[in-house]
Amino acid sequence: MDYTKREMPVCDVCQRPANQTCGGCKIVYYCSKAHQKHAWKEGHKFQCRPYKIEFSDAIGRHMVATRDIKQGEIILKEKPTVSGPRISCPASCLSCNKKLEPIEVDGKLDFYKCTSCKWPMCGLDCEMAEPHKEECKLMTDNNYKCDIKYDRADKMEAAYCVIAPMRVLLLKRSNPRQYESVMSLESHLEDRINTPLYKVLKANLVTFIVRVLRLPFDEETILKVASIFDTNSFDVRSHDGSKRLRAIFVIASMMNHNCRANTRHIYIGNDNNLVLIATVPIAKGEMITATYTQSLYGTLDRRRHIKVNKCFDCDCERCKDPTELGTYLGSIYCSICNGSLANNKSKTEAKMVSTNPLDESSPWRCEACGYCIQSRQMFWGNNALKQELNTLNKSGPKGFEEFIDKYTVTLHSTNHLVIQAKLALMQIYGNYAGYKLTELSDNLLKRKIDICHELLEVADNLEPGWTRFRGTILLELQGAMTMQTKREFEAEIITKAGAQDQLMESMTLLQEATRILRIEPHMKETLETKLQELSTLLDSTNL
Repeated sequence: MDYTKREMPVCDVCQRPANQTCGGCKIVYYCSKAHQKHAWKEGHKFQCRPYKIEFSDAIGRHMVATRDIKQGEIILKEKPTVSGPRISCPASCLSCNKKLEPIEVDGKLDFYKCTSCKWPMCGLDCEMAEPHKEECKLMTDNNYKCDIKYDRADKMEAAYCVIAPMRVLLLKRSNPRQYESVMSLESHLEDRINTPLYKVLKANLVTFIVRVLRLPFDEETILKVASIFDTNSFDVRSHDGSKRLRAIFVIASMMNHNCRANTRHIYIGNDNNLVLIATVPIAKGEMITATYTQSLYGTLDRRRHIKVNKCFDCDCERCKDPTELGTYLGSIYCSICNGSLANNKSKTEAKMVSTNPLDESSPWRCEACGYCIQSRQMFWGNNALKQELNTLNKSGPKGFEEFIDKYTVTLHSTNHLVIQAKLALMQIYGNYAGYKLTELSDNLLKRKIDICHELLEVADNLEPGWTRFRGTILLELQGAMTMQTKREFEAEIITKAGAQDQLMESMTLLQEATRILRIEPHMKETLETKLQELSTLLDSTNL
């Protein structure tokens, strides 16, 4: 037989034949563990990664897999190059980013203030912490004193708009290499320069940097830094809502957007390190993508949000598909086919879809009868219902159930507004006071289970794989199913064998939820407790 001779890989250190590949990048080979350790110390640890950055005229810089990446694999861990508060936010600590609560100062409520520059802080430890030292000295040397005072809870303070850009500019002296890496990112300043926000920044931010701090930067550079932040920063939030900030991760910023991304990211530690995780298997040569918007927005809202905030037009597969991958998330029922009366008995499933999803001005047409409406009608109706949904009382299910029922003739079961209402109901049923799993009626328990199944079907289409959305739904679903099984067994509706089968199904869901969510530090204890409880239930003769 004729065999084709294959070239033997060689050791990256000594160039001799090798059969051990690097476990990280799967690209380089070694002849021994000793040479692998040597290469790691000599610099491979800075090059070992399952991706590379490529450039094309069409999409600019982007991230591509250099080998097959497994579902759930960590692709990247990165520290923020620079971070800071949002342009406008409640009073927050400049060191640890916590939202501040007032304390009593001289007989009235106010915040603890840095003793030098007077910015609100947590206390002396944060005042002396590294993130605040350089900026504090600069402001103090230039006799600047912050004048933020406690007025009312959740008051938004526009003064914070200067902090993040100032920190980038200070890098030019303290860390020139990091400064250049940030300045090399896309800014889209030409698209923002004449917007109302940037007219305000011209007056406030530029004046603060040039006249107050006397830093040697021109107006264009200062506004470019602000625009780089707006284009590339990640919105970092703690799971308990106590922290929210903006951060630039230079490498992660290279990822392109896709409305059906193949990664998700979390933030860990007090330094808010970004951890990028593959939600589905990613093949060698495939682009690694993230989502810059909310996946539960319809196409009209998603594309407008991306255009306004990131200054480009998304043309991904989902955006090009009038049905949004079969979910019809942004569609409504056709009023002609369904009739206009809520008691119409002949309601059909005919839906309105955009005639050209990549052009927001295109008319919408019924798939069944061909009836058309103008895009502005879709915008107006969508915005009106969004406002109504946002004003609902979020402490209980009543408003959300009434919203779904009220618009049943107009909004189908997977319309994005209905999905958002169902997502709220999934969280309320089983978790809120008065609606804990043990307190739910059998009908409401079944309602929760049905909602979870409906949401899971949407997630499988729009956020497949190991996404936080799917993991959360699975966690809620298994809890409700377990409670339902216990009740049915105790009521002798099912046998012990039937109960064991149903509990095994719940365990399968919980195990998948655990694989998805266990990397998030705040979920570890919850998941371990749920696994132990369900295991005990399965082993118990009395369930």
